[in-house]
Amino acid sequence: MRRRIAIATLGAAVIVLGAWTVRSARQPGAWQHVLATREGMIGGMTSSRTVIRPDSMFVALPHPRALGRTVEVRYRDRAVVVPVLDVGPWNVDDAYWERDERPASERGRGAYRTPVNTAGIDLSDAVFAALDR
Repeated sequence: MRRRIAIATLGAAVIVLGAWTVRSARQPGAWQHVLATREGMIGGMTSSRTVIRPDSMFVALPHPRALGRTVEVRYRDRAVVVPVLDVGPWNVDDAYWERDERPASERGRGAYRTPVNTAGIDLSDAVFAALDR
């Protein structure tokens, strides 16, 4: 009987710890002011296997760990909350927002190509339009 109680207590502790870890991971980090570019690529496919349509609302951040998260993007007096469905724009291993650092693209570093601008986030055409009305 004691063993069952101990196992049940341990199981409950694991569930609580798991829920706390997931909740903590979903909490917003520090705000970042970064240059954004427009992704375009209508008809193409994102890293999350989503076909890009003209009305697709998403962003791309430069690390696969960001996939599936939601982010708030602000420009002037507008804001949208959208999912991260792609990896980019210039890098695939630069989780700058997790380290409270600047994007590697600002230093001209790219994982698979040399950045031609300092963008730290890509916006889908629909997100770009929603913010720039």
